[in-house]
Amino acid sequence: MATFKIGINMAGAISAGAYTAGVLDFLTEALDEWYNAKASGEAVPMHDVSIEVFSGASAGGMCAAISAVMLHEDFEHIHDTSKRGTTNRFYESWVNEIDIRELLKTDDLKPGASIVSLLDSTIVNRIASDTLTPSYSPYSPRPYVSQNLTLFLSLTNLRGLPYSLNGAAPGSIEETTLFYGDRIRFEIVRANSGTLLPQSAHALDLTKAGSSGGWDLLQTAAMATGAFPVLLAPRILQRNLGEYIPPMWESVVSSISGTPPPIAPNIPPEVGSSFATLNVDGGVTNNDPFNYAQDYLFALDPLCTGGETLQDPMRADRAVISIAPFPTTDKFDTGFDPAKESGIFSVLSRLVAALISQTRFFGESLNQIMTGTTFGRFVIAPSDAELVLKYHSGGSAPPAKQPPALQCATLGAFGGFFERAFRAHDYALGRRNCQKFLRDYFVLPANNVIIEPALDALDSKAHAAVIGKFSRNAPGVYAESGEALQRNGRPLPMAQAMADNNWIPIIPLCSNAVSDPLPPVPRERISGANVRLIVGLILKRFRAVIHMLLGQIPSWPLRFFLQAGQPFIAWLVRRPLEKALVRELSDSCWP
Repeated sequence: MATFKIGINMAGAISAGAYTAGVLDFLTEALDEWYNAKASGEAVPMHDVSIEVFSGASAGGMCAAISAVMLHEDFEHIHDTSKRGTTNRFYESWVNEIDIRELLKTDDLKPGASIVSLLDSTIVNRIASDTLTPSYSPYSPRPYVSQNLTLFLSLTNLRGLPYSLNGAAPGSIEETTLFYGDRIRFEIVRANSGTLLPQSAHALDLTKAGSSGGWDLLQTAAMATGAFPVLLAPRILQRNLGEYIPPMWESVVSSISGTPPPIAPNIPPEVGSSFATLNVDGGVTNNDPFNYAQDYLFALDPLCTGGETLQDPMRADRAVISIAPFPTTDKFDTGFDPAKESGIFSVLSRLVAALISQTRFFGESLNQIMTGTTFGRFVIAPSDAELVLKYHSGGSAPPAKQPPALQCATLGAFGGFFERAFRAHDYALGRRNCQKFLRDYFVLPANNVIIEPALDALDSKAHAAVIGKFSRNAPGVYAESGEALQRNGRPLPMAQAMADNNWIPIIPLCSNAVSDPLPPVPRERISGANVRLIVGLILKRFRAVIHMLLGQIPSWPLRFFLQAGQPFIAWLVRRPLEKALVRELSDSCWP
């Protein structure tokens, strides 16, 4: 029987990587429970799924890298977020280990060395080293994970790759342009598999340690995709020319077919085929690399061109699940007054927002995304029904003051680093949102090309039991607004009358551990004492960084004068900084 192919894409999230990690934890637990139930002969849906590819940027890229390790070994699923010292690398990395107190240390500031980041990235190095290393005990291959599991991490290559704009144009000037939107590709290999990797992919060998297994490179790449510019240290990666032929903007399908013909970077011959690149956060150039996962899925046998195949629920045989902690909800500003917004500070603010948004806009994908209903693209985004009810049910707080569902969203998504309880909240919310997604939205008709043959193979009693327990209604409204989806001008459930009335979860919830409704996740708070402690650490780190920068000034009288003013500056800004943090943390801060 055919297998439903899955790609998982993870957008940038900064500290809200904790939410993405929680989603991945529950998704893996649900799959484990389902496949255990199938092996035990229980009356459950018997079709198969295969996770083929992960793609990610920034925090999402880090989670993707961790997935490549964790899906090949056993680990504890987190039902109690007060735990510490677990075997769950998602949880330990994103809830227990990363913290602003670690990022504000000064272990990275060495005499005579350059300052490469405003925050101390030592903890990031340690987490990558501990987390992105297989256990080397006999790994536990999961039947729903592809033997050739592939991983794409989005990068921003500050060196850039030059491409000629001339072609055959005798007599013209030599025109070139630099391309900075980079990525790196990995593929899992097993001993004696005989798999021939494409030239663009790096092997991750589960039976070998360190650089020989490709894990050192994965560690550096994971840190590179999450290297928030200026705040975290950039990373150097050694790359090969073959990784860029065809260029990164071409789809996997195009590279297989050679259409259009591949072009190579215009790198001087003396550089050779191997060169070093300097990389920062992949989210700068592609914060939501959905296209990487989709292109790869489309290239798998049987080749898929999208379009009608994925618009028809009976024919859909593959899908990308995007985990988006901060889905874009930008709207046209009807009250925008150009005259009032012409001031220099307003223009600068809008210019930064425009540049960020434009680098993340892929107009070439809009036609495919917006052409009809698709069953090949799903999104898991933060939602907290209890929070909405609290702020929209006539309570004391007006609806306009409702905070975001993610507590890590405060302070420009850096708020989760300030308080472990925020990260634990978002991790638990990720698990809860994933459960609802799998139960109510990640579904296909019982007469779908993948699901129907597996149901037909059951005897009549088991078939009736599966339909009775697992069948769902077709999802027909947007999750947040409740607005009815339309297809060909008709409400979606009506338009799907052609499909079987029984819709089956693609990943069914098959045990009490995953099917019992997860409880609401209570909001957490940071104490004023902790805010004051963190402000003290910020100022300590500030003084240490400034001390090193001033040390490079050749004039000792000027250097002495500037150094002497640091304690006064710290005293002057302490109270305003505390107030600003408390104001931004809002309802998440105790006095």
